[in-house]
Amino acid sequence: MIWNAWVLGLIIGQMATVAINAVAFANALRIVRNWNTNSMLPMQLDLEHRSELIATIVSCSLLFQAFSLMVFEITARSLAPFVPGAMCTVGILEAQPLGWPVLFLKIAALFLYGWWIVLNHLDNQVEGFPLTILKSWYLIVIFPMILTDLLLQIAFFTHLDPAVITSCCGVVFEVEGEGFGSSVASLPPKLTMVGLVGLVAVLFLLSLLLRRMSTQGGCIAYAFGSGAGLVLGIAGVISFVAPYVYMMPALHCPFIFLDEEHSNYGYLVYLPLLAASFFGMSAGILVVVERGFQSLVTVSHNIRMRYVQWSGLLWLVFLAAAYGPVIKFWIATGGKADLFQVGY
Repeated sequence: MIWNAWVLGLIIGQMATVAINAVAFANALRIVRNWNTNSMLPMQLDLEHRSELIATIVSCSLLFQAFSLMVFEITARSLAPFVPGAMCTVGILEAQPLGWPVLFLKIAALFLYGWWIVLNHLDNQVEGFPLTILKSWYLIVIFPMILTDLLLQIAFFTHLDPAVITSCCGVVFEVEGEGFGSSVASLPPKLTMVGLVGLVAVLFLLSLLLRRMSTQGGCIAYAFGSGAGLVLGIAGVISFVAPYVYMMPALHCPFIFLDEEHSNYGYLVYLPLLAASFFGMSAGILVVVERGFQSLVTVSHNIRMRYVQWSGLLWLVFLAAAYGPVIKFWIATGGKADLFQVGY
């Protein structure tokens, strides 16, 4: 078991979030059972006042939950010196079976919690709060995920044994090695570069096209493209971005360049990637909402088009950050050397 300030801060923050959302969960159940906009009874008025207050509190708490992804990575990284064999976050995740599941859960939560905030923002733009029931059901569904997130983290940090030797990132992301990490690291760098540039170019052009001629079908296509961009973007980071940052063709770790040693460059890559994919997929979520709530079409249309524009620009920011180290290397070598060229 390893406890330090980062671990305690993360767990205490998550416990507070669970407590807040437990109260919201109970009120969501009450709203689902008793909500009636045609009623003028005191109970309905009380529910309306409660729903507004709870929505504000839940938005803040879910924003912290989304932010906790970064805190979890920093926390795991801070524990690396205490575990034999761990050089970075990867070693800590490998040291305990729950490490990677917690990380993947937090990545999924980043989007699921964010979409609740998007729905709440849309609901606040229209009189009558037509999405109250939908938001309540959404909260009921994701509350077990919030609780699971906390319990898995407690189990992970509690059972982290500093006496167990773990695997370093060089083994997990070894080219032509075994495992999923090695498979991604073994992707052809040049092919991945071309594929990522092509997909981002398509997404940016589609965002410009939707700005001129917006259609629900186009936004759905853009949302799926943004989801594919997230997957290909992470694969690109492991395949070629990380090696060019480290100037080491054999080192594909997607976490080390988050350190101060590399000027926290990883944040310049991951933040626009996550934001671009989130806003892009949110446009598709809003289309689905529009089809079920016709009274929201006008307001929702304006919001999703704004999201598409933000997403398109953020894809370009991600592309610049991802290919910055590559361009820097090419300039330094006069464009004649390939980092992955044998013998360089």
